[in-house]
Amino acid sequence: MHTVASTSATCLILLAACSSSSSGTGGAQGGGGSTGPTVNEHGTVYDYGTLLYTGTLAAVGGLTVTDGNQTTTTAADGTWSLTLPLGATLAPVVTGTSKGDPYSYLILPTATAASTDLDWGNIITPDVSTFMLERLTLSSTDTDAIVHIVAVTSGACTSLAGGTLTVTSPPGAKVNYFDKTGYPAAAQTSMVDPPVPQRPVADIYNLAPGTQFTFTVTHPTCHLAPYPVTINGGTFNGQVTTKAAEPGDNNSAVNLILE
Repeated sequence: MHTVASTSATCLILLAACSSSSSGTGGAQGGGGSTGPTVNEHGTVYDYGTLLYTGTLAAVGGLTVTDGNQTTTTAADGTWSLTLPLGATLAPVVTGTSKGDPYSYLILPTATAASTDLDWGNIITPDVSTFMLERLTLSSTDTDAIVHIVAVTSGACTSLAGGTLTVTSPPGAKVNYFDKTGYPAAAQTSMVDPPVPQRPVADIYNLAPGTQFTFTVTHPTCHLAPYPVTINGGTFNGQVTTKAAEPGDNNSAVNLILE
């Protein structure tokens, strides 16, 4: 599981920039891009989102979404929904389709249902070819775990530009930033605003599967928010499961908020 410890500055949950070096926990993938009816039945939560391809942001139908013992398939417009018990621990996993270029195995952050309506928003998922190209850029081995960092701004913070992420443990874990086109670039040394919301801005790699990791985020003007945090009907504790990239093209996602 992934956790991030808070240190010198008070950090909030989603990706927020910090005026001083600060640390926070990982957060949720998505954040308000999808729409759906609210389930008002007592004791249940409507768990839903939209799957988009990382390259073109086209909706991806036919993917399997599993959360606990519930499973569904994304519709042609990329939408999916599940009904789970209120208060349940949620950790959706997205698996690929056998049609055309299969998609990677995407592990979303852990959340606890805090209301009857939990919206994961737009979830960006790479296909196998894109994920393989990313791993080549990172020179990442099959036994490494890769965590994509999805960052958003809130409040007075309007840009991610200039933010840097430093992994403080475990030793040897590395960070790679994405360029303005939304793809990993070895020459990039800090965060930039993604071409579209909720595209990853960085990844953490050279990470042993199952390893807990901590990091700090520094930004010229913004700051992070502290976990646990409740947003869009879910309470996020900054944890995500990590698995070796192979076999299965496995990758995880964590959301940060700068404000």
